[in-house]
Order: sequence, then structure tokens, then C-alpha cells
Amino acid sequence: MSSRLSRNTLYAILLLTVAPATALASSEHPAPNFTGPLVTPAVNTLPAGMLNVEPYLIYTNVRGHYGNAGARHTRHDHARQWQVALPMIYGLGDTTALQLTLSAGRTSTHGGHTDGMRMGDSALRLQQRLTDAGDGTGWVTAVSLAQRLPTGQYHHLDTNPLNGLGNGMARTTLAYGVQKLQWLPDGQALRWRGQVAWSPSPGRIHVHGSSVYGTGRGFHGTVRQGQAWSASAAAEYALNAQWVLVGEAILNRTGTVHVAGSDAWGRYRHHDHNPTEELSLAPAVEYHFSSTLGLIAGVQFTVAGRNAPAYVAPQAALNMVF
Repeated sequence: MSSRLSRNTLYAILLLTVAPATALASSEHPAPNFTGPLVTPAVNTLPAGMLNVEPYLIYTNVRGHYGNAGARHTRHDHARQWQVALPMIYGLGDTTALQLTLSAGRTSTHGGHTDGMRMGDSALRLQQRLTDAGDGTGWVTAVSLAQRLPTGQYHHLDTNPLNGLGNGMARTTLAYGVQKLQWLPDGQALRWRGQVAWSPSPGRIHVHGSSVYGTGRGFHGTVRQGQAWSASAAAEYALNAQWVLVGEAILNRTGTVHVAGSDAWGRYRHHDHNPTEELSLAPAVEYHFSSTLGLIAGVQFTVAGRNAPAYVAPQAALNMVF
């Protein structure tokens, strides 16, 4: 349970990015403040030389599991995870930005817990803006290339399987994002944002012993993950210069995971983990202390899925522009 929790939660986190804290003002309206939603990545890039740091604190509680047919099954032995994610984005140029995301977590169940805070997988992300907002209300579009770095432990977990917070895969993800600022008749600002992302199969990795893929002591073999894709959409409604309401929907899908090798007795073993699907919502509230400092707090929770955990994940992040 802990390995599946880590993979699904971390998959969303590694695609996180931060947004400039303000949007362009028009001649008729003052500039509204936005931190960006919890999950859907930023589309507009930072000015050259600007740094944006947004540490996240996430508490995930797995309360059930979606079966292969999509039915939700309640679990009485909940799995819980505290997770810290640190996305840092730097403006290389006015249309190009580079992001590094680090993460760490601690998982616990009724049967045990992680040996302290353990490092999870990391990610590098390069984004290129294609079009800007023009007068402030046009469409902003961008493409990005992200590389997952397998910095988290995923095998050799014989002493404590809960220490596995990575998946060992150097996965590459291509994404396309759009964003638009809209002024409503009542003078309020509404910002739309969306992204679609696709990742090819990252190939095989070697696995030894107990791992996040369900292998046991003495196992020696390989694991190959299939393709993955995701889509998300968000809307931010500015009540005033300080308060913003956020609504967001996220869909993730990963392909079949093939596990093959020999066990401790030399017997050949082969197992396929079925493809996973997960649909979640993430309402949130933003509060802005200034145009360069904002706080967002909300909760991401699953509403449907297949071969995936059913979870509730309250979280908060502090958006800082330097």
C-alpha cells in the first residue's frame, strides 16, 4: 500500500511548478494576485533572473482502494504520509524557465512506519513559453520537458518496505499548457489554466530484494513501466487583492507495470500490475500578503479511479518570489 501511495502522490508533485505571483493589469483593472493552483503547472514564465520558491506540506490519508472495475473498497488499516515538496523555478530568459523539485516523506501504517524522513524522487523541468498574453487577457501557451530523477529508494527494502519513496524510473515527460486571464462583467478577475502531459515508457530497471513493486526478499529481476499521461484544469477567482478561490480537477493514468525475475529459490516469477487511473479534485483558497508573497491551502481528494488508492490529501504551500 505504501509503495502505491508514494508513486501516485509523487507523480503529481513532480509536475508541480510555481507561477508569477501577479497577473498583467489592463488599462481598466488593477493587477490581481495569484499564486497558482495546487497541481496544474504554471504556463507563464518568470522574468529573467527571478527566482520563485514554493515549499509544500502535504498530509495524505489513504482510506480505500479502487478495484479494476472502478469500485471503491474501504480500508480499515489506513496508510498515512507526511510529505514535503520544494519546487524552485528560475527565469533563464523572459520566455524560458528552469525548475528543480525536491521531495521527502514519511509513511506510516498500523504495521509500522518509515525510518524517519526519506528522500523521494526529484525532477528537472525546462519550460519554453510560446505565446504571451498580449494586452493582458490573451492566451498564454507553453511547452515543457521534465526529467524525473530516481533519487528515492525503491528496492533493497528488506529491513523496512515502508522506506521505499521512489520508483527507480528516469521518466521523461512532455507537456503543453495554456492560461488565460478573463475580466468578468462585475469587475472580478478569473484565471483559467490547463495542461496535458505524456510520458513514454522509461524502459527497464533492475530490482533486487523487497521493492515498491511487491517483490520479496531474494528477488532478482527487472521492472518495466508503460506510458503515462495526465491532464488537469484549474480556475482561480479573485475576490479582491488578497483572497482568491480555486477549483481544480486532475486526471492521471499510468500503463501496465511488468515485473519479471527469479525469487530466493531460483524460480522464475512474472507479474503484471494493471494500468491505473485516478480522477481527483483540489479546491483551495489563496491569501496574498503582497504581490510577491502568497499562501495557498486546500485539499486534493480522489472521486474515481481504477487500480489506484482512494485518498484525501490536505496541503498548504507558501509562494515566494525573489
